[in-house]
Amino acid sequence: MTLVLVGMGVHGPRGIPVGALEDLRACGRVLLDAYTTPMDVERALEELRSILGVEVTAAGRDLLEDAPRISREAAAGCLGIVVPGDVFTATTHDALRQEAVRRGVEVRVWHSSSVVTSALGRLGLHVYKLGFIGTLAEGPPQSAYRLYFGVASALRNGQHSLLLLQHDKEGGGLSVAEGLRLLRQAEDSWRLGAFSPDRVLIVASRLFSSSEAMRILRMEEALDADFGEHPHSVIVPGRLHYTEADSLRLILGAPDEVLSEAGRVPASLGSRLAESAIGKTRNALARFRGAVPASPGIGILMENVESYLYDAERFLREGNVELALAEAGYAEGLLDSLRLLGYARIDWRGPGDRRAPEGASYAVNPEATGSSGFRASLSTTVA
Repeated sequence: MTLVLVGMGVHGPRGIPVGALEDLRACGRVLLDAYTTPMDVERALEELRSILGVEVTAAGRDLLEDAPRISREAAAGCLGIVVPGDVFTATTHDALRQEAVRRGVEVRVWHSSSVVTSALGRLGLHVYKLGFIGTLAEGPPQSAYRLYFGVASALRNGQHSLLLLQHDKEGGGLSVAEGLRLLRQAEDSWRLGAFSPDRVLIVASRLFSSSEAMRILRMEEALDADFGEHPHSVIVPGRLHYTEADSLRLILGAPDEVLSEAGRVPASLGSRLAESAIGKTRNALARFRGAVPASPGIGILMENVESYLYDAERFLREGNVELALAEAGYAEGLLDSLRLLGYARIDWRGPGDRRAPEGASYAVNPEATGSSGFRASLSTTVA
């Protein structure tokens, strides 16, 4: 009653741990996972049979995702499953383990290397600086937003990101250009600079195989390049230590001008929101101030709005985005209180907002008065 899960590492069957060979030879049936990772299945089967001296069969998606069936077979004796890379890089195999444990089947696990743990080392990048890992898959532009913000956050922390491109055994999967176009669309939506045209990327294709290829290039170049067959990974390097830069020079022939641009820090979403809030509130305040006659109550309110905006700008320059957002929010809320109290209709569109009509101005009705001695009615007119 044993399920043996064995990772054969990034180098194929000959990378299987020695101790795992004994466990596999003791199994009544041995399967090769031919679903979760692209490889030459027939060659791998031939090598496994030669090394183990037992029959090995390929297992596809239908079998590997049928955890109850796998557990029943393991409960009847001993079932071994050989997995490319590490055993639990794909969640499929953790589901098999969980089902087996629930059914009282003993699970023996032999870990090994994977692209996740080896890709950065292959390039000479420091593994402890890996800050984000994600899978880039087909889907609408919004599907790449999580990856976009994950990479942006890692870059701000000086860390590297590893993006694994979807591979479909039947359809071939996502090309590098297709994946990067999704990220470019995310850049067009959020404009933080995480995937600007000059962003430095490393594209690693078919790592650890005889056709391995690695290139360092800018985003705009990668969008038009052909990287050949799958699988592909995209590494977005963060700030480089000098030893990492030395390795990229030696391994990839990376020029100094490209290395000097690697890891450029993008803006944060918070800073973009703060800039927008400050700009729109300043614009609304300027329009309001120019349209309203002098009034003590209104004057004090506008002075407070101005003070909050001043503090928001100062905090933003100092890099304290949270406080900048808070101060900008206070300013916006104070000015917006005039609208809520019925003193004004305020247009919050910023000066660069394409929705704002050309020549927009405000007309004031000085006859409307309130408890402060003045009640303004602001309306937008098009010149």
